Order: sequence, then C-alpha cells, then structure tokens
Amino acid sequence: MPTFYTKDEVAAHNVKENGWLIINNSVYDVSKFYDDHPGGRDPLLAHIGTDATEAFEAVNHSRSAKYKLEELKVGELSENERRHYISIEQVAAKKSANGAWFVINNKVYDVTKFLDLHPGGRDILLCNAGGDATQAFTDNGHSPAAYKMMSTYAIGDLEPSERKVFVTQKATGERSGATTAKVGVKSGNESLLIQIQQQLKLLIIVALFIIAGVFFLT
Repeated sequence: MPTFYTKDEVAAHNVKENGWLIINNSVYDVSKFYDDHPGGRDPLLAHIGTDATEAFEAVNHSRSAKYKLEELKVGELSENERRHYISIEQVAAKKSANGAWFVINNKVYDVTKFLDLHPGGRDILLCNAGGDATQAFTDNGHSPAAYKMMSTYAIGDLEPSERKVFVTQKATGERSGATTAKVGVKSGNESLLIQIQQQLKLLIIVALFIIAGVFFLT
C-alpha cells in the first residue's frame, strides 16, 4: 500500500539535501539524482518542494526517463489534494448544442456557462468543443485577461497518457505589430525525422565534395 503525503509535507522537503517534488499526483525524492539528471541539477532544484507536473510535461522525456522516475518514487499525494484527470473521450462526450468542454495546453475546461458571454460568440466555442482547442485558442491572440479568466472554467487535467508536448514559437501579429505565441505539437517521431533529414543533408554535402575532388583530380 502506498504512503500518502500532503502538499505541505512535500513542501517541507525543499532543501538540496532533502528535495522532494510532485509529478502527476506521485511524490518523488530527487535528492540523489541531481548529478545524474541529463538536464542538470538546476531544473530539479528549482522545483523541489512543489508540484512540478507542468515543468516535467513541458519536456519530451523519453520512456527510459519515465522508468527512472519511478525508481525515485516515495509515495502518492493525499486523496483530497490530487489532480483530477479527465480523458479525451470524456471531453468529447460533453459536446452538445448547449454544452462545451475542451482541452487547452493539456488542461480541461467546461465553458458551458461562458457560451453566451464569449466576445467572439458561442459558435466558435462549440466548433472547437469536444477536443483539443490549443491551436485555435493561441491562433486567436487572446489577451492576458482572457488567459486569467480561463482558470475560472478549469475542471481538471487531461490524462497523462493522452497529453501532448507543446513547443512555443514566436510569431509577429498583424495588428499593431504585436507579438503572439503560436503553439505547435512536436512528437518524438517528428524529432527523429528532423534528425534523419539533417543527417541526409550532411551526407549529400560530403558526397558532393568527394565528387568535386575526383573531378578536379582527373
């Protein structure tokens, strides 16, 4: 049976020699992992004593990294403080003519009561309901006030196994030269494909140099 800890108990382990953190409702002791962490010790030290779920999910960790994480596990977060996880199937089931749930940056929102209050009208919300609306939301360049309002309608987090890793890219908006953030999804397969393409380009360049050398020598 797992040992349960409160957030206050985890927060008490916030020193270098005794550093704990929370990821997806589980509690980990990373005190002896600082020097072995591929990303360096600073990212770990910056989050000890806190819930580091968002920081962990923001990095496309490998399967082996997740296995290693399990070796550092010391317990679970107490039942009354655990994050509420919702599947994409549950989100899709809430789509109707008068109801709307959707996902933005791996968080689930119920905007049913906001449909008639939305400045852009209810149709755009209903159009994106039932799925991941991250791209649509970021493409529309919402104001800081809109981002702040989102917390009012947050009802949980997307299931960890169904989450996406978002890579923020800067793009210049057309209105008043404002800078907005565009969010794209980067999968492990896409990263591998990019690496292969780069290696092929390098091989082609090397081959061209060899051919040119042979041509001049003959």
